[in-house]
Amino acid sequence: MADLVIRGGKIIDPKNHFFGIADIFIEDGKVIEISNFSSTSTKQELNAEGKIVIPGIIDMHTHMRTLFGHPHAQRMVALAGVCTAFDLAGPIDNILDSIKESGAGINMAILEAASYPQSLTTDRPEKSQRIGFIRQCLEKGALGIKLLGGHFPMDVDISQAFIEDCSEESAWVAWHVGNTLHGSNIKGLRDAVDAAGKHFLHIAHVNSYCRAQISDEISEALEAIELLKGSPNLFSESYLSDLNGTRLIIENGVPLSKVTITCLRKKGYEPTYEGMKKCILDGEVGVLKDNGIVGELVSGSEGVEYWESVGTKVAGSFSVNPSASRFLLATARRNNGAFVVDSFSTDGGCYPRNVIVEKGLLLVKFGALSLPEFVVKSSLNAANALGLPNKGHLGIGADADITVLDLEKEKAFATVTNGEVIMKDGRVFGKDTRLICDERGKDYLSKRKIPFSIAERLSLQRIENRFVP
Repeated sequence: MADLVIRGGKIIDPKNHFFGIADIFIEDGKVIEISNFSSTSTKQELNAEGKIVIPGIIDMHTHMRTLFGHPHAQRMVALAGVCTAFDLAGPIDNILDSIKESGAGINMAILEAASYPQSLTTDRPEKSQRIGFIRQCLEKGALGIKLLGGHFPMDVDISQAFIEDCSEESAWVAWHVGNTLHGSNIKGLRDAVDAAGKHFLHIAHVNSYCRAQISDEISEALEAIELLKGSPNLFSESYLSDLNGTRLIIENGVPLSKVTITCLRKKGYEPTYEGMKKCILDGEVGVLKDNGIVGELVSGSEGVEYWESVGTKVAGSFSVNPSASRFLLATARRNNGAFVVDSFSTDGGCYPRNVIVEKGLLLVKFGALSLPEFVVKSSLNAANALGLPNKGHLGIGADADITVLDLEKEKAFATVTNGEVIMKDGRVFGKDTRLICDERGKDYLSKRKIPFSIAERLSLQRIENRFVP
């Protein structure tokens, strides 16, 4: 007897070239049968008639921590149809300590932030310090590290050394580009591409570097596309929301984050306590507030009051992402037809901009993407890059991570992870969290009694062998 059948939905599975209405039978967290005429009995049925059924969405850039966020990030991504969230910053201890209370049934992979003074004791660590930090992160269950250059810049040569060290350790490395010479912009992206050389590097939220800080947003997006085309060793993602995410913390009268300073100036405000206060009051930045169920952005007098009540130690979002660059990066192709920017992401999680479904389906309705192409960017490419061969498709034996979409409403109708319905029609049922690590993290997670799945180690060949829709 199967545990679950997803009945009567239109299946879109580009990897297995399956496009049609059928029932999906699930047992022990795996797909066991796809059929219209099965006699298999089931314990539970999910009616997907009139809906689109796709491999579970993998959001390749989220922030799931409760530190400077809130405990509802998993609930928010589950509501958005996300089965697997890739957290890009940690702190891993904060996430692992909180998942028992904040779990919503999703899968999660984590990168630990490598930044001074947050996690590093110096802004110019020696090789032994860098290797020690990377190995410690891997042994705790992270897949690697993230360089927070946009917020907390380091010298380019140190960032480059981290990239080379991660290559030696077969560890994932992402970079919110920016360094001590150039910020989180197209110049910083050029530096990151040069620093990576032929090594693997995950370029975080490419759209963030195409906000018309150096030239116009279209020129910047076109340059970013050419830079990525010329470096097949780079994995990249971009998000579809106009909102960014940053910390609104003020220390010694100025914002702690360089990104926040840039956003304030872009909006026409001084990068000071009073400038931030006026920006919030004018509704030009939203303050992330926990409403007890999810995180919401508040501004005006309510936003100022909350921001001041927590001593400015809170995150927020500015509307700074131009639509033209977001569109170009979402749809750009390589010469062979593969996507230039590999995946959709949100930079969301605890930030309320988990809009892969809403914005992605608008691109489908517009005709910029087909439904199979949407699946490639929202699931398949990410699964391939992360070394998760049982995700990103719905073949027999695949993990039963499935997102059911309401195309008409541009919403996720249901989220299924590991064969369990964790969200249906706006209600979250899931509990706990399954971590994704490689074999170096399994002992630590086992000791902490945290469920986990093992990913294959990072492979540059796997990154460069992109799926062509």
